[in-house]
Amino acid sequence: MVLTTCQKPALRGGGSSAADTTAPAKKINPDYADFCLVAQELDQASNSTHGNDPMAMSDPVKMEAAWKTIMESSQKLFDEAPLVVKSDVKLMLDGMKAMDKIYATYKYNLSEMKAVPQVAKDLNTIAADQSIAAASQRFKTFMASNCGL
Repeated sequence: MVLTTCQKPALRGGGSSAADTTAPAKKINPDYADFCLVAQELDQASNSTHGNDPMAMSDPVKMEAAWKTIMESSQKLFDEAPLVVKSDVKLMLDGMKAMDKIYATYKYNLSEMKAVPQVAKDLNTIAADQSIAAASQRFKTFMASNCGL
């Protein structure tokens, strides 16, 4: 579960080179530009740490560091969230905090966690929470409409 679904957009406008064949960047709602940047930071943090580092899965120290970065970025996203999505971001953040509590209990050692069937059940319960899923969908819609994602 990651709080944002950002895809590393170019949030600051600008021209493209003649060799650039990508689609033009979608418009960012100026009222939410700062928030969109925070969301991009979270996406980059989650993709550059736990998500893209295979060692994070087997090294508890790296897993803890990666998860700490993701949690700090997620908290910043909540702190900066506009009122229109703040409650949705809070629901998603609360789910992540619940997951982090489980990870911390096992000192971020995923091998140990895999040996305890209840851990998978607890994590799946969090991931399957329909209120979080609904909040996530509303958040994705907001991001698509206002951050060009």
